Formats: sequence, structure tokens, C-alpha cells
Amino acid sequence: MRFNDRLARAFATGLVSVLAACGGGNSSVTTITGGGVNGGASGPEVVADQPQGPNTTDLVVDQGPAGGFALGVANLPYVTVTVCAPGSTTACAVIDHVFLDTGSIGLRVLRSKVAALGLPPMPSGTGAVVECYPFVVGAVWGPMATADVQIGGERAAGLPLQLIDDVSPAVAAPTADCQTAANGDLLTSAAALQANGVLGVGMLRYDCGLLCEQGQYAGGYTLYYRCDVGGTCTPLAVPAAAQVQNPVSAFTTDNNGTIVVLPAVPPTGASVVRGRLVFGIGTQANNQLLPATTLLHVDTDPASASYLYLAASLGTTQYPYSYIDSGSNGLFFDDAALPTSCAAAGSGSAWYCPATPQALSAQLHDGAGAQAQVDFSVTSADLLFATSNVAFADLGGAAGTANAGAFVWGLPFFYGRHVYTAIWGQALAESGPWYAF
Repeated sequence: MRFNDRLARAFATGLVSVLAACGGGNSSVTTITGGGVNGGASGPEVVADQPQGPNTTDLVVDQGPAGGFALGVANLPYVTVTVCAPGSTTACAVIDHVFLDTGSIGLRVLRSKVAALGLPPMPSGTGAVVECYPFVVGAVWGPMATADVQIGGERAAGLPLQLIDDVSPAVAAPTADCQTAANGDLLTSAAALQANGVLGVGMLRYDCGLLCEQGQYAGGYTLYYRCDVGGTCTPLAVPAAAQVQNPVSAFTTDNNGTIVVLPAVPPTGASVVRGRLVFGIGTQANNQLLPATTLLHVDTDPASASYLYLAASLGTTQYPYSYIDSGSNGLFFDDAALPTSCAAAGSGSAWYCPATPQALSAQLHDGAGAQAQVDFSVTSADLLFATSNVAFADLGGAAGTANAGAFVWGLPFFYGRHVYTAIWGQALAESGPWYAF
């Protein structure tokens, strides 16, 4: 689940090192309301229970937070996060079903989930610092705060994070610019977000970087505002250290990346998938690169249209703006040979519904000459959604004209793999940023 493309492109000029903007994003639909709609037979629960250790935590793909949805969901990975008042080990909230997103940066939780903690807000003069963070499919709005955050056995002290404003009265009303960035879809509840928060563990340290430090929002959307008590919000320059940050980069150790470990799933899916989220790459015995792992670097030229992307090809079709993203719930790419004439409830017109499962093979490659063949399949969304399963390895859909040139390797890519995401500029993240699998 990546940044709004207009925003990311605007932030791609003149950025260096870890003071970089979030990568350009062409993610298609990140969630669906199709799995389990028809109430058919469900598949098994599949589990990958290794590796273990204090630098790991549970990862689950299931139906989401209790009471959050009217219809089923599919391919949404969740973790549990503990948020504490700074310096406290008792004033804490354990928040389940936080959406794991390797395509965004920073921790964002529903304000209602931590309301009892009295987290210190981030002030700006007589007002509060408020952020609008747009994804391709919507945006979240709410105040900045500081907290201690624990995931598994790892802890980040004094971490800046965003509180998604789902509490009345709101700290401030969303600005018109934020409404535009959200395409009219502000995600202000568990039902809208399909989670109790978002844990962004992508390949950068800050969610914006240098341009937000300078308050340069021209040509894009404004991320940070100072919102006064009277309700007036004005664009604000925010130092990098006060911006929303990747929690992994703030860990004392094991802070140079993540590994997502998920088991393979049967052809028609699984009802529950359990795996592991591992912190650090090459820092412990349990997070080393596996033999025969392919490492692919993304484009690191901020002036390039392919900044932070890989390239992919399928047959003669080229996809120069490709990326690997646990926050996208399908394989999204344009292929005229695959029909989108689906009839399943909630599937819409973007999902592929071939008459028989299609076995395909693509190439992923980077600017340094490294490449990998990726074999995958696409099964009719109608067939998949006729079950009550929520985890599908062969769910695909069209990227659409707004995402031209994109091949989004969403969560189906992660099943049966160890997927590594290195954080740019962190120690031991060799020549990062990169993906490996």
C-alpha cells in the first residue's frame, strides 16, 4: 500500500540518502470485499512457525478485527503492536490487527485505541502537528504523538507516530487538500481501514524527509500541518526527527530491515495463514539471507521516474514501475489476455477471471543486471471468492490506466517465500535499498 503517486513524484526531487521521500507508488486496490461472500467451503489453516526469537513476532492473514466488516476480506496481513506512554511499561495498549505494509513508512493507529494512555501530542506553537498521509486508495488524517512501541521483543523509545482521528471531537477537521489527496475516501475507522492501524516497514526511515523538513509541498499534497485550537490548519515544515518514522529503524538492534515469512497456500486458498515477521537482516542467526536468495536493488536516483522501483517483464510487455508490497492484496498488472468479466459479489471489474487457471512467468530485474524468474498463476476471482477463504496465492487484477507501467507484487507473492526488505542507510543493509527473496 504505497503513497499517492502525485505526492511521491513531487517528493522525488533533490532528496538524498535516508532523508528521502516515500517511493512513488502505483498500487492498485489494496483490499477487497470478496472472500467469503458466498459462504462456500473453507480451506485449511496453514502455518509457518519459524524462525522464533525476540526479534520476531506473529503474523496472521485472517478476516480482520472483530466487528470490522460487513463482508469478507482477502490477503490482509496483520501483526500485534504494543503502544506505551513514553517511559512507561504499564500505561500500555495492546493493539491487534495492525495492517503490515512493506510499501509505506511509519506506525499509524486509531486514536481511540490509545485514548486512555494520554500520549504527549506534538505541539507547534499554540497548535498541534497533524498529518495527512495519502495512499493510492485513500488517506489517513490525525495528530502526531510520541510513544514507546514494542513489537515482539523489540522496542522503539520515543517514536513519533500518527493517531488516525476516529474520535469525536476531532483534533482538527481534514483540510480540503487532504480530502483531494484521499480521492474522497478518508479512512477514519477500523471498518474503513480494515485494520486497527498500519505498520509501515518499507525501505526508508522517514515517511517524507527533506522536502517536509523544508516545507516544500508545491506540486503535491501537504503532509504536515499546524492546526490551531480555532481549527485553522496551515502547512508546516517538520524536522526529520519529528516526522513519522519506520519503527524498525528506531530499534536498538535488528534495525536494518525485515523478513516476511509466510507458508504456501493451496490453489483455492486457506481460511487462516500464520507466519512470522522477522526484524533485522544478517544481525542474528535467525535472519540471515537464505542460500540461493536473489537480491534486487531499486532505483535510487530521486530525479528518475522509476525512483525506488524495480523493472518487470511478462512476455513482451514491460513494467518499469514494479515493486513488492505486502500492503497490496493481489498481483496487479495489465494483461489484455486475461478477462476481467467477473460476476462474484464485491469483485468489481478489476479482478481477473480466466476460464481456467493461467500459469505465467515473469522476470524481475534491477539496474545492476540482477534478475529473477517469478512463476505465478492467476485463478478466476469468481472461483476463489466462492469459498469462505481469505488467503489466495493466485488472485490477480488489472493495474488500470492510473497505474500504467506497474506490476505490483502484492501479498500473493509472499506465500511460500522469505521476502526481505532492506532499509536504506541502516548499518549492514548492504548497498540498500533492496528486496530479496
